[in-house]
Amino acid sequence: MKISTIFAVSLSVFALLMSGCASKSMDAKNSGFFKEYGSFERSNSYAAQRVSKDFDMSKYKAVFISPVLVISAVPEAQQSASQKKLYNEIAEYVMDGYKKEIAKSGYILVDAKGADTVVLESAISAVEVHFEDEKWNQFSPIAMDVTVNSYNSYIDENVRILGEQRILDSVTPETMFESMEIIKDEKILLNGESLEFENIKPALDRWIEQVKNHFAR
Repeated sequence: MKISTIFAVSLSVFALLMSGCASKSMDAKNSGFFKEYGSFERSNSYAAQRVSKDFDMSKYKAVFISPVLVISAVPEAQQSASQKKLYNEIAEYVMDGYKKEIAKSGYILVDAKGADTVVLESAISAVEVHFEDEKWNQFSPIAMDVTVNSYNSYIDENVRILGEQRILDSVTPETMFESMEIIKDEKILLNGESLEFENIKPALDRWIEQVKNHFAR
């Protein structure tokens, strides 16, 4: 056998081994926004929550909204200018949506934490949903961008937005409510070979609507 042939075969075997390792590295089923995920209780097919027994929104008058965290799964050092623009656009759009909808509910929006105030913290990320699995949390974090590893998942229409939130007492600061939800009915469809804000906006609107419901009076 020629040396060139042996070398080509070796490369093929190495690629297969690396692809196997890569698939195993996707075993994580969360974004890391919450410190612990084991005690979440399923609330529907693609959502779960964790609620304190003392949770009562009627005791509060104001809401402090923390900056929205966009978990892109693309290391910051590797993010292009267009990617950074997209993530900032997502964060600003969701923040503006929170403010608009929560204000409609009658709560006062404040710029500082204080008495009678809750803190809303949240994160937006992308996940590949494994629809063949029956458990609600069968999904894998995926880059919020079209990469070599994520392209097929976007093309196969298996990518969804995952929204996560927690509500804390501003003074204590006790965590009173936590939830996570896959926006399963809003597919992330590409225009060409790039991910644009317009591709994600319908899912973001649906997530903002879900968050608003927790502040309804």
